[in-house]
Amino acid sequence: MNYLLAKLKGRGDEFLKVIASKNTILETPNLANPQSYSSEYKLEDDEWFILDNFLSRNYTNGLIEETFNGTTFNQIATDKYEDIKYLCSKQNNLYLFQKMSTTQLLSKKWFKITDSPTLQTDQPIIVINEWIDAIYDKDSDTLYFKEIAKIKQMFKGIEALYRTATQEEVNSFLGKGFISLGTDFTSDGVKTANRKRIAMAIDTLNSFTDSEVTQVVTYTKSYCPDVPTDGDKFVIETEDHLKLVLFGIEQRYYTTLIHPEKRLANSILEM
Repeated sequence: MNYLLAKLKGRGDEFLKVIASKNTILETPNLANPQSYSSEYKLEDDEWFILDNFLSRNYTNGLIEETFNGTTFNQIATDKYEDIKYLCSKQNNLYLFQKMSTTQLLSKKWFKITDSPTLQTDQPIIVINEWIDAIYDKDSDTLYFKEIAKIKQMFKGIEALYRTATQEEVNSFLGKGFISLGTDFTSDGVKTANRKRIAMAIDTLNSFTDSEVTQVVTYTKSYCPDVPTDGDKFVIETEDHLKLVLFGIEQRYYTTLIHPEKRLANSILEM
């Protein structure tokens, strides 16, 4: 039996069952051209990065570490589909992961192509895409993936593998419309820690719409009064200013509920 499971936002390590089927749910891509992971290597279209001995690396997600028993999963409720963070199809000894996008949840009018079509107006559907973001092979204890950015929410701590941004990428990031450089600060002086954060921030921003970029800049300003601004721009005068802005792009600031106090999450554990 094959199982399609859903990981919801804010549900700890719990996975919920979507479908149990004897049929194949997600098609397994061709994994014949693996490459050991290197942040400096750019994959060809038919290649996959691999991390072998994966469980010993402790990049956990609460599913692949356990003995699988399909009967132990609760069925997802109909009002929870919009909260899906990613999907996982368990097929034999493979776990196939697909990040959930808001574009996959459709609430438009639709009808099934039959001899007697019926218009559906209150039955939203989820589109299962062909692409796969990661595959975990239980037999060989190997993870296959294309991009760290797309799987960092699936495997806790895996963002530690993030590459260091190139000088061209640093220049490009510091040239964003919401950033201005102070008189004594140049892109050549950006240190390794911030270069890694810039690499992550670039991928994060690329996943945002223009409206979401505006929102995250406004959010960051509300938490970083110590970073000088000039109109709509952050004025980066020090490495610390840059670090604070990069933390904001990753939405690492939060406010406590009781006796509201603004805080910075020094590390992030997806729930």
